[in-house]
Amino acid sequence: MRTLLQTLCLLVALAAFAPALQAQTADYPESWAFRAIAVNYKIPEPLLPASYAETPDFTAGMEAEYYRHLSKRFNLSFPFRIFKAQLLNEEGSRYRQSINFGLNALMNINLYNGRVFRPHFFTGVGTVLERSQEFNIDVPFGLGLNLLLGKATYLSATGAYHFSGDYYRDHVQAGLGLRLMFGNGEKEMAPTAPSDRDGDGIADASDLCPDQAGTAALNGCPDRDGDGIADASDLCPDQAGTKALSGCPDSDNDGVADASDKCPNEAGPASNMGCPVTDRDGDGIADASDKCPDLAGVASAGGCPDRDGDGLADANDDCPNQAGTAANGGCPDTDNDGIVDRLDSCPNEAGPAGNKGCPEISQTDRAVLTEAVQAVEFETGSAVIRKDSYEILDKVADILKRYPGYKVRIGGHTDSIGSAESNMSLSEKRAKACYDYLLNKGISAGRMSHQGYGESQPIGDNRYAPGREQNRRVEFDVYIE
Repeated sequence: MRTLLQTLCLLVALAAFAPALQAQTADYPESWAFRAIAVNYKIPEPLLPASYAETPDFTAGMEAEYYRHLSKRFNLSFPFRIFKAQLLNEEGSRYRQSINFGLNALMNINLYNGRVFRPHFFTGVGTVLERSQEFNIDVPFGLGLNLLLGKATYLSATGAYHFSGDYYRDHVQAGLGLRLMFGNGEKEMAPTAPSDRDGDGIADASDLCPDQAGTAALNGCPDRDGDGIADASDLCPDQAGTKALSGCPDSDNDGVADASDKCPNEAGPASNMGCPVTDRDGDGIADASDKCPDLAGVASAGGCPDRDGDGLADANDDCPNQAGTAANGGCPDTDNDGIVDRLDSCPNEAGPAGNKGCPEISQTDRAVLTEAVQAVEFETGSAVIRKDSYEILDKVADILKRYPGYKVRIGGHTDSIGSAESNMSLSEKRAKACYDYLLNKGISAGRMSHQGYGESQPIGDNRYAPGREQNRRVEFDVYIE
């Protein structure tokens, strides 16, 4: 650590005197770098024995490096270094800390030749002389950085990995110091003119486009169309335009570039693609975008009328006065059974198309309706319903309530005993009695009708008692309109 501090003090002293040592020359073909270095022999650590963990991570040293300029891209250099290290012997135990010497020949590849900032990559070959008097091969790969401090003085930083072909001898090295540039020493040269690669009269240091001739107003960048916008930022570099439109022309000054303006010579808003707004039907939708320019409409229907507000123009709407969906041609389908309400006999109950959109009556409920034909009984020769028939009529009422889309025709029938006129009158009265009973149970009159048929529609043989019993009946014909 003491050696490292001494080295840094020496480098600071050299930096203070460096401007006095330098003469301004055409170039600096030679330079010297003086650095404090830190070396770490514990790399790669996973391959080293456990005993090596006791060694310090870094040891200190010094380095002096001579550089010779070859070309714009390449420099040759010869670094000499002296540093402390702790190395393993053949039995795997470590040496005491000792002084080692290293010398390399390096090729430096300049990555960027800026005036202030100069990074480079370097590699080469050399040797390290160890305490054991053994010479070991040394092949470094690393990066260097030079940062301008003064007239010909740079801050010099390096970092490299050194290969030796032996894991115990591989190491990393970091260095920090000063690099001093030297000329030919024969005579001072007059200040050279600033570099101007593109010959536009603007020095490269101030030229934002040093390889393309440009104008002073644009800091050296070209402007082919002369609109004051550099070509690199100009969306229309060959047509003079406005800054607001990134260099593109706008002949009618409506804020819409000519390339996107449907009416480049007539001012209009961007919402109308640069064309003047006309609205013959006064619905607030420009004619250019209005599918029905002579009929006031709404934007959701492209400017066409939409009385029910479902987004379908009336001309394309099968139900223009009822809001619906496009899938149903604009008609509603309240129960979502796929049958639009206007064709659905039960618009509030889902059912198949084969049953006009109504739910099908279950077999159990149909059995009740069939049972009721013979189960409803009256007092003899009368239209008074017997009390023991109330239960079956209540079941019929319940079925009609559960299937509100259905209607019922109530038909009264008699046997052939008595005159046809009296039988017709009795059958009508009995049908009306059932009608009134269901009406009192909450079935609306609009869903029911009643009629007497007398003895005209027998289902059994009136010559025999069983047949006559079958003919005395009330039928409940449930149907869908």
